[in-house]
Amino acid sequence: MIPTPEQQAILDRSPTDTIKVTAGAGCGKTSTLVHYGKRWPARALYLAFNRAIANEAGRKFAPIIETRTAHSFAHRALDVSNRKGELVPRYRQEHLRAFTSVIDPVPGLSDWQVRAAILRTIDNFLIDAGSKIRPDHCDLTVKSQRMAVRGMTREIVKKLLKFDKHDLPITHDTYLKAFELWHQIEGGFKYLLLDEAQDLNPVLISIAKKAALPTIVVGDPYQSIYRFRGAVDAMDEFDAAEMPLTQSWRFGPEVAALANGILRRSSRPPRHKLHGNPDRETQVLRYAGKLQPRPGTAILARTNARLFESLAAIEQPFHLIGGVTDLQRQLSSALALRQRRHHQVVDPGVARFTSWALFDHAADRGDGEARRLRDIVDRHGERLPGILARLGTLHRERESDAALIVSTAHKAKGREFDTVVVLDDFEDPADLAARRLKDATKAIEADQQVNLLYVACTRATHRLYLAPKLYDALC
Repeated sequence: MIPTPEQQAILDRSPTDTIKVTAGAGCGKTSTLVHYGKRWPARALYLAFNRAIANEAGRKFAPIIETRTAHSFAHRALDVSNRKGELVPRYRQEHLRAFTSVIDPVPGLSDWQVRAAILRTIDNFLIDAGSKIRPDHCDLTVKSQRMAVRGMTREIVKKLLKFDKHDLPITHDTYLKAFELWHQIEGGFKYLLLDEAQDLNPVLISIAKKAALPTIVVGDPYQSIYRFRGAVDAMDEFDAAEMPLTQSWRFGPEVAALANGILRRSSRPPRHKLHGNPDRETQVLRYAGKLQPRPGTAILARTNARLFESLAAIEQPFHLIGGVTDLQRQLSSALALRQRRHHQVVDPGVARFTSWALFDHAADRGDGEARRLRDIVDRHGERLPGILARLGTLHRERESDAALIVSTAHKAKGREFDTVVVLDDFEDPADLAARRLKDATKAIEADQQVNLLYVACTRATHRLYLAPKLYDALC
């Protein structure tokens, strides 16, 4: 690699102090970090956002750099594999049976609603920093209900975190939280490389800070798209010199100009413009509704509901990034809520609503995803389970087995494709900016949607198709 001046400036900084690298989409942050490890050869730890990123990095870094996710580091440090209890993806209602003695009735809530609120509070606490269950960890609006649920959750969490003393099921977030509370990174590391820092849970940031090591914090604040899951931008959490990477190698000047236009609508526009690859032309085209899929083609939507609309009548095999489970769970939960089968409402986004009337009200008041889910349930009704089952048979686990790749923009983050189609459920950045100016409480939400459109558009390397409304607004 012949480094750009921006990359060279980063490589020249010795790992004696913490620095922040703000890297735009496709700007070679991983290759910069790999060369940084070669430039400063010492035992170091690279922590990544997810396993796929960590595995890819492991193939590129020198052996002296250990590449892991925070979960895998904590899993090994706490010897989780040797405990007898089951490791589950997330806590569900059945996992609370062991705590029946501490779960009391709460006026105004059914037993199912109490348990659902406890589960949400547990999830929110486990991904946050610190030892206290705060009021904002519980999303109930009535203060007396919130206090009661927090008290019960406190007793449950106290036992769950001591997982070396019981054989109850635990989640990956449980042992990571235990690591954050009572342990710290050890292993003789001289410095820490913290990747995808714009979307880290507070518990991960706390672990990184407690390591007390010089840290190279790398991320793109404008690819922060997981605030709804409790993630925060770690770039704001470290007081350190900021160094930019603005030369993208993924796409040409056409997409760079589009991306800069989108980000101008952010409440905090970038100080540094993104520059496209001058040796690559990336066409920005108006999507006419028909496209012959070929290898390297991806269709991106903002929501699972919009993806379902595009897939409902499909007859050819397809690959959905991340699998079909989330889509099936979300739509099945919406149908179950309408049919008052509350014990089968397992999707967190749908479980926020305790009745179909409240869900319907949210849809009418501007919750776009609730509106799409409601419309799908209204349109397909009892046929919905059959459609979801058929999609399950058409779905291919391996991308190479399907000509068509579909995904939400969230799950396509970190990927790139020859051709990208951006569907029509993304909002016009100008409308988002106007909403933010009208109501300051909407600033974070509006910025997240601006970021999401930026992420979607910057996945394309050669052709970017925009839904007509978006094309007319942006081009």
